[in-house]
Amino acid sequence: MRRIRQPTPGHVAFAVIAALLVYRYAVSISGEPYGKQRREKDVTVAWVLDGDTFETDSGERVRLLGIDAPEVAHHDQEEEPFGDESTAWLRQQISGGVVTLRMGAEETDRYGRTLAWVYTADGTLINQLALSTGQAKLLDRFGLPLDLEPGLRKAAAQARIQNIGLWAADQRH
Repeated sequence: MRRIRQPTPGHVAFAVIAALLVYRYAVSISGEPYGKQRREKDVTVAWVLDGDTFETDSGERVRLLGIDAPEVAHHDQEEEPFGDESTAWLRQQISGGVVTLRMGAEETDRYGRTLAWVYTADGTLINQLALSTGQAKLLDRFGLPLDLEPGLRKAAAQARIQNIGLWAADQRH
């Protein structure tokens, strides 16, 4: 009778790593997790609530992915430093305009807001522009799309090195 050899921990680890590499390669080709289609839609911006959230003319609230802008005063929460400036900047960029939403892997957050990467009509990625101008910090704890990650990281690093926007404001407080 022939005995079947049990795989060693090294063989199991190799198989898991190989499977993850194949998955990562499949994602890198499509830019989205395997089997998922990228969802996009155009909306009109009605009102900017803060530096990373706005409302559409249909009442839909949208949260920009990959960034974390300082909070403005609302309810019982005090304004964070640079909150008003970040909000004013986003308002100047998109208020009243039509933008394209590229939905994230998760389409809504726990507050019911649509989670999206936001593009202007000329193709500018507002999320990345907010980072490069120092209007927000990089928020990568939920992951970043492979096709956007290098540009987002570079934009955030350059703003911090140049000490602009909220990075300059951090020095004043």
